[in-house]
Amino acid sequence: MADVFLGVIAVAVLVMAAIQVAAVIVAVRLARRVDRFADRVEQDIRPIVASLQALTADAARATSVFKAILAIFRGPQKDARAGSPDEEGPLFIG
Repeated sequence: MADVFLGVIAVAVLVMAAIQVAAVIVAVRLARRVDRFADRVEQDIRPIVASLQALTADAARATSVFKAILAIFRGPQKDARAGSPDEEGPLFIG
């Protein structure tokens, strides 16, 4: 009777070992697939990132041009108001 129990235990240990080996093999394959997927995504995203960088550079240039145009239009008006001694600041009370 004890030999039967030892046989059952041995078979159960072999089945568990086989399941663990299979799980390790599946995990390694999954890791390789995820690595290939990450490489593919990185290659696909690279042009998008380059386009976004060009877009932000263009936006920065357009902003600086717009600021220069605003400075041209606002410049003489601010200087004329600030230069006159009889006018006080807009928040002056008294």
